[in-house]
Amino acid sequence: MDLITTSLLLILLTVFLYIVHRARKANQYWREKGVPQVKGSLFFSNTLTVLLGQKTYGQLLEQYSKQFPNEPLIGFYDLMKPTLLIRDIDYVEKVLIKDFAHFVDHGVTQLDDERNPLDSNLFSLSGKRWKAMRIKLSPIFSTGKLKLMFESMAGCGDELIKQLDKGETKDVELKDIVSCFSLDTIGSCAFGIDSGSLSKPENEFRRIAKQVFEMDISSFIKFIIMMHAPRLSKFLNLTLSKPKILNYFSRIIQDTIKYRRENGYQRNDILQLLMQLQDKELSVDKITGHAVSFLTGGFDTTAMSILFILYELSINPKIQERVREEILKEVERTGSLTYNAIKEMHYLEQCVKETLRKYPPLQMLTRISTKQYTFQNGVTIEPGQLVLIPVQVIHNDPEYFPEPEVYRPERFDPDNKIPACAYLSFGNGPRMCLAMRFAILKMKYCVATLLHNYTISLSPKTKQPITITVGFVTMPKEKLYFDIKKTNLTN
Repeated sequence: MDLITTSLLLILLTVFLYIVHRARKANQYWREKGVPQVKGSLFFSNTLTVLLGQKTYGQLLEQYSKQFPNEPLIGFYDLMKPTLLIRDIDYVEKVLIKDFAHFVDHGVTQLDDERNPLDSNLFSLSGKRWKAMRIKLSPIFSTGKLKLMFESMAGCGDELIKQLDKGETKDVELKDIVSCFSLDTIGSCAFGIDSGSLSKPENEFRRIAKQVFEMDISSFIKFIIMMHAPRLSKFLNLTLSKPKILNYFSRIIQDTIKYRRENGYQRNDILQLLMQLQDKELSVDKITGHAVSFLTGGFDTTAMSILFILYELSINPKIQERVREEILKEVERTGSLTYNAIKEMHYLEQCVKETLRKYPPLQMLTRISTKQYTFQNGVTIEPGQLVLIPVQVIHNDPEYFPEPEVYRPERFDPDNKIPACAYLSFGNGPRMCLAMRFAILKMKYCVATLLHNYTISLSPKTKQPITITVGFVTMPKEKLYFDIKKTNLTN
C-alpha cells in the first residue's frame, strides 16, 4: 500500500470516527440536561421504525410515553436531532397557552414570497407576520359568515344523497363519496366553484387536489430538511409546493377574481372575503396561498373524520338511533336541515368530538421555542428547540378519558369538565385551528344529511378490528364497507 493510499484511508477513518463521535455526543444531549431519554440507534436514533413504515409517529410517541409514564418531559432523537416530547397536560398548557410567546411557531420553515404563494398560509407563517394575518383572517369564520356559506354546503348535501340513491346499498365503500362531498364543499365555500366531484369523481379538480397530499420521495426529503435544517432549507429555497398544482389553482383563483371584479359578482364564500383584503393587504398570489391552505387543511381531515364517525355509529346502533332522533326533532322544528337546526344538534356534536378524540386527524402538534425557556421542573431549552405534543397519547389517557377505547359521546356533555389541554383535535391557544367551527359544521351537516336519509350499518365485508395508518392525516388502513338502507323519513 503506497503512502497516498494510506493517507487517504487515514483521512477517511478520521472523518468516520469524528462523525461517530458527534453522533454519540448528540445522543447524550438530553441525558446531560437531566431529561429522561429514549435510547436509539446511533445515526437514525429513535425514528427508524417510522421511516421504514413499521409504526406511525403516534404509535412511536405512545411507546415512549409508556416507557416513562410519570415523566412530564421525555427526550428522544429524530435523525440525531434532539426532540422533546411534552407528556404532561399542565406543561402542554404552558406551551400552547400561558407561555405561548415562547412557542409561537410550528417549526416548519417555508418561504413566504411571491415565488411560492402556496407557502403563504397561516400554518407556515411565523412570528409577527403570522399574528397580523391571523387577525385579518379571523372574521372569515364568524357566525354570520358561516350562515352564508351554509347555503353552498347544503347544495353539496343534496348532490350527495342524489348520488347515493343511484348506487348500491350493500358493501358500499363510503370513503370516496365522502371525500368528494368534502372537496365539493371546500370548492364551493373556498373557491366559489362547483367542482362537481360527487357527480364526476375523476374530474380534474379532484385529481389535482388529491396530488396536494401525495408524499413522494422528493417531498419527503424536502419535509425532513425543512423540519430539521431550517437554515439549509432557506438556502436551498425549498418548498413543498408543486409547480403543476400551483399553476392550476393560481389560474382558478385569478380567473374567478377577474370575473367577479369585471362583472360586479359577489358570492358568500371564503374567496370573496379574501378579495376584500386584496387591495390593501394581499396580492392575488397570497390569496391563492390562503385559499389553497383551506383546501389542504380541510379536505382529507374532515373526510376521514366523517368516515370514522359513520364507522362508530355503525358499530354502535343505539348511539346512531339517538343521533337520528335528535336530527328528526330539529328538522321538525325548523322544517329542514337548516343552519339553525344543525347548530342545535348537540348530541351529534358530542359524537363528532368523541370521534376526533379516538381518531385525531393529526397525531401530534409541533412547536419550536423562539426564546430560551425553563419548564416547571427546571429543565431549560434553547431557542430553536423542537417540541412535540402527542395528541393521540393524551386522548387515550384514562386519567382524562376513562376507558378511552370505548366510544362514549357523553364525555363531551357540557356538564363534564375536560381539562383545557386534554382535548387537542384542533390544537389550543392562539394557534388553534382557525377553521374549527367550519369543520365541525361540515361534519355535522354531512352526518345529519346521511342519517336523515339512511340507516347505516357495517358490512360483514369490513375486516375487524380496523387499524390506523398515517400519512399527513389519520385514516383507516383497511377499506370500510357499509350497508345503507333508505329511512323513508324524508319527503
